[in-house]
Formats: sequence, structure tokens, C-alpha cells
Amino acid sequence: MVVQIIKIETEKEGQSSFHEYYKEEGEGRIVTRAEVVQVIMLMVVLTVVSHSYVLKPDAEFSAQLTKFSNSLNGTSGPTALAIKYGYSTAQLLSIKNDAASYAYYILKHVAGATYSKGWTETGDELRNGTGTVAPIWPMGDPLTSPVPPTTFVLPGIEARFRINASFAKDQRTIYLPADGVTMGIEPTSTPFVPGAGTPNLEGKVGDGGHPQFTYTKGKYQGVNIYKNSNDGRGFVFSHTVNDPTYTDYAALPAVGSSAVWVYRAFYLHKGKEVGTISKDVTVTVRGLVVTT
Repeated sequence: MVVQIIKIETEKEGQSSFHEYYKEEGEGRIVTRAEVVQVIMLMVVLTVVSHSYVLKPDAEFSAQLTKFSNSLNGTSGPTALAIKYGYSTAQLLSIKNDAASYAYYILKHVAGATYSKGWTETGDELRNGTGTVAPIWPMGDPLTSPVPPTTFVLPGIEARFRINASFAKDQRTIYLPADGVTMGIEPTSTPFVPGAGTPNLEGKVGDGGHPQFTYTKGKYQGVNIYKNSNDGRGFVFSHTVNDPTYTDYAALPAVGSSAVWVYRAFYLHKGKEVGTISKDVTVTVRGLVVTT
């Protein structure tokens, strides 16, 4: 059997990597039995879909940032991992500031901060924004308990996290997956425990002035939404949602009037509510003038 070595490029975590495989060719060298086995093994590996190590839920991503920072920033200086991979003082400070800022956003947002829409937008900008100006913490809640980080960071925390993680991962001659686990930059799988879930319900005013919601569905059937319209009835069942998005098309207040609606959700698994109820999400809706 005669083969030619071919390089193919694959994408993983936003980077390119090259793999070699052997292709039958009219002329070239003779392939060995060991190489045939290698080809088969490699083709199996290339069919496996690699999942991102970056956690999607905001609270989990914040915990990941903190773990990454703590693994590199020691109490009295760089850790052994930071020294091993050669992280600079500037890199370590940036990693530390990003983790602290995003942790503060999570703390204030989960606490049901006033101006929740503003906090949501600030968090989105911090994580995935591309602007060149540091976001300002929304007003409305006291920003003194706890005191916010004194260093304002630019948008794009997730992009910087990927770059800083790749800084270690790309040093393939010394990188160890065990180090990556300690740093929180290796994908991990955890058993699905339905009763341990809490929906990360997020809401905003969407098109037409109606409240729009998102949550991470994962392996759950969906969620049950409960709503408090501040009409004296408290929270009442509103809707069963099987998609990761939901829009409340209930009638809006009269033109010129506003109302505060509060929502919460339970995960559903095999038709039953499971886990812990979500944090309350407050949305202020207003009557709109309909034009034709």
C-alpha cells in the first residue's frame, strides 16, 4: 500500500490546529501496519465533537473566572502554575481584575438589583462587548455594600479569558490537562441531577413592549413560569415553556400607564417541577401607542 501524508486543518476553541492522516496515492512510501492503526485512531478522534471549556451560564462563567485567577494569582505573588507557563505581571493583573469585576456584576444582578435591565446590559457588555470604554455600574442600588472593584475593565472579558487560557494550552510541550483542570480551563462533565437545577432566568423588555425571557434549558424538559402582576393575587402560574426563550404576550397597561411584573421559574423534568426556584426577575412594562 502506498500513501501520501496529508495535513488537514480543524477548528477548536476559535483556533486552528493541524492533523496528519495518510491517503492512498499512486506513488510514495510504503505505509506500515502501525501507521494504518494510527490512521484509524486519528479518524475516530476527528469525528468526536469537542465541547467548549468556557461555561455558558453567567454565574458559572464567573466562578470559572475566579478559579482561573486564583490558580495563577497567589496571596503573595504568582503561583507555581503562573511561573510554569510564564504569565506576565500585566496578564495576571488583567485576569484578576476581570474576575473581580464579573463577580461583582453577578453578585448585584442575582441580588435583584434595581434597574435590572441596566445590570443585564452591563453584564452582557462586560462579557462579550467590543467597545473601547469601560461600562459604568448601573445606579439604583447602593454600590457600597459591598464596595465595587476600583478598577474598571473594558468589555470583552470572555475573549480575554480565551486568550489567557490559550496562552497556557498552546505551550504543548509542557501543558498538562491536570494543570488545566486546576485552572478551570479543561472541559468537565458532571452527572445530570434534575433536583440540583436552578433556572438562570433572564428578562428584558423586547419588541412591542412585551417581556422576553431566556434561560439555559440543558437536559430539562423546560420550565414553568410564575408571574406576579402586582394585582393583589401574588405569584400565579403563567406558562409552561419548552423552548429556551419565552415572550409574555399578556395585554400591556393602558397607554401612558406602567406596571411592574415579576417572574420566577421552576425547571421541569418528566412533567414535574424539580430543583430550586429561580431568582425573581422584574420587568417594567408600559402602554404603547399602536400605530397603523
